Amino acid sequence: MTRLIESDVRGLTAHLIEVEAALVRLTGSDFVALGAQACGVGEAAARDALACAAVAAVPITTGEGLIPGFADCVAAICAHLGCHARVTAATDVAGFAETLSFGDDLVFAADDRKFLAFDFARRAVADDDPCTAWAYAAALDRAAATMGAAGATDVGAPDGVAGQPVLVIGLGPVGTAAAARLVELGADVFVAELDEARLESAAGELEVTPVPLADGLARCRFVLDATPSPDLIGADWVRADGVVASPGLPPGVTFAAAEALGDRLVHEPLALGVAAMAVQALVAPAR
Repeated sequence: MTRLIESDVRGLTAHLIEVEAALVRLTGSDFVALGAQACGVGEAAARDALACAAVAAVPITTGEGLIPGFADCVAAICAHLGCHARVTAATDVAGFAETLSFGDDLVFAADDRKFLAFDFARRAVADDDPCTAWAYAAALDRAAATMGAAGATDVGAPDGVAGQPVLVIGLGPVGTAAAARLVELGADVFVAELDEARLESAAGELEVTPVPLADGLARCRFVLDATPSPDLIGADWVRADGVVASPGLPPGVTFAAAEALGDRLVHEPLALGVAAMAVQALVAPAR
C-alpha cells in the first residue's frame, strides 16, 4: 500500500457521507455494498456481520513510526460501516494483547509494508492491496451497469464491464489484482505499465493486452489508475461516458479532469479498501 502521511488522513473521514453519496449516484451502491461485491459476499450477510462486529484499530509505532490519526481514521470508517469500533489504548504488540482481552472480533493494523485486518476466530486475514483492487473494480463494474439508468449517459451496460474495454494503469500489487478481477468480470482489459518485467509477467499470466498509455486512453472509457503518479489523465480525455477509478494518492487525473469528471471520478484512498477488508475477514470464504 502507499504509506499515507498525517496530511492525507487529516480530515479523511470528514467527507465520508459526501463521498459515499457520490458513489451511490454513480454506482447505485454504498461502501458496504461495494465491499460485499468485491469479496463475492451477499450484501445482507455483509451488513449483518458488520453490525455485530467489535472492531479495534491498533496504532503501530515501529519502522518509520506512527502515522498520526491513521488508526482513528480506520475506526471512524468502521463505525460508519455499522461496526462498534475503537482505537486501542496500547500500541504495537501490547495493542494486540488488548484486543484479546476486550474480545474484539476484527483487528486492523498497518506497518510500513502491510495494512491488514485480522479475524482471529476465523483465522482470516484480509490484505488492503487486493481488497482495494477488488473494491475499485466493483465500483467500475457497477458504474458500467448503472450509468444509463441514472441518466448520465445513454450507453449503459447491463452486464457491467463484461465485454467492455477497460484500461488499468500501473501493475503494482493493486493494479495487478484489479486487472485480474476485471478479467474475471469479463472485461476486455488493456494495461499500461512502464516496467517491462511487470508488463511481461502480467501479459503471461492474465488475459490482458499491453498498450501505451495514450493508446489505452483512446480505446477505453473505463479506467482504473493504480499508480501514485499525478496528471496522467487530462481534461482532453474526459468524455460524457468516461469513468476513472483512482485509489492512489495523488489521483492520476489533473485538477481540470477531476472537475470535468465530477462523480465519475472514484477516488477515496481508504474507506473502500477498509470496507472490503472488513467483509473479507469477517464473512468471505478463504481465497
